[in-house]
Amino acid sequence: MKHPTIYDVARESGFSIKTVSRVINDETGVRAETVAAVQAAIAALDYHPNPAAQRLGGGRLPTIGVVVDSLNDPFFGEVVAVMEQRAMEMGMDVLVASTGMDEGRARTQVERLVRRGVAALLVAPFGDDDAARAMLPDGIPVVVIDRRCGIDDKDVVRVSDHEGAQDAVSHLIAHGHTRIGFLGETEEFTTVQDRLSGYTDALAEAGLSVEPELVETRCWNSEAAYPLALSMLAPADGPTAVFASTPLVGIGVLRALKHLDRQDVAVVVFGDFPLAELMTPPTTVVDQRPTALAHAAFDHLERRLADPRATVVDTVLQTRLVERGSGELPPPPPLPPLREP
Repeated sequence: MKHPTIYDVARESGFSIKTVSRVINDETGVRAETVAAVQAAIAALDYHPNPAAQRLGGGRLPTIGVVVDSLNDPFFGEVVAVMEQRAMEMGMDVLVASTGMDEGRARTQVERLVRRGVAALLVAPFGDDDAARAMLPDGIPVVVIDRRCGIDDKDVVRVSDHEGAQDAVSHLIAHGHTRIGFLGETEEFTTVQDRLSGYTDALAEAGLSVEPELVETRCWNSEAAYPLALSMLAPADGPTAVFASTPLVGIGVLRALKHLDRQDVAVVVFGDFPLAELMTPPTTVVDQRPTALAHAAFDHLERRLADPRATVVDTVLQTRLVERGSGELPPPPPLPPLREP
């Protein structure tokens, strides 16, 4: 059963969220009859204020800042949805900002949220390690999500990027592929570095060499990935399989295959996305577990609020391969040799 929230108390009592928050935090200047009405609503609903939320609020309605790459990314869209759900259950508000995968903008967005008085931050950092560390404040609780970026003094929640990528490419090799393309975002992302490393390790384990022309790391989004995938897949001697390092890159790859009218190229995408199961064939993915990651990150935030001196932890969630069809396609048969005239 869903626990009542501060929003439910506000509706039951007929007063604003701010007024209810003032009553809960025993602030002065609230009329006695207002206090009585709010307390009656609390009793009727059996509402129990979350201690972490009270600590976070410091006597006012608390707000959490969430900083991600882009809301167009299905992974971060799911993460933000969980954050909003969990925050609402604690009677908190959420402010969401995107970095656009730009180091300067990432720093500006964090600074803007801190100036607006957010009481805690959940951040997917961007930039080199020094820049990522420098952008994070020390005065409020911060949980880092998706990538570590050399940060060792904040709680971090991420997934096993290297192992997930290695499993995906090994899966393609097991189905007969020896020429496998890699398409990913910039190597400024530590996640992309780890996924590219997983790709190369899987090839090496199978005795295969990395072919530079089959590695592309300029796919900032699906629009950028589309022409780069076309260029890689159009030649007759192109790869027979592709590993896409993010959902947006995967969408660009699938658009390119649609344009080329090809269904013979095996594809595995790191991260699920809407309609993946409805593609032809359905798209095999590495489950990045955004919902589990977001819940784990929020759990760490609550832990940090309850005990600011708690031990800093780096939580790594294991990915899993979801076989749907595209990653299980065999390589096409070789073309017959040309006959002599």
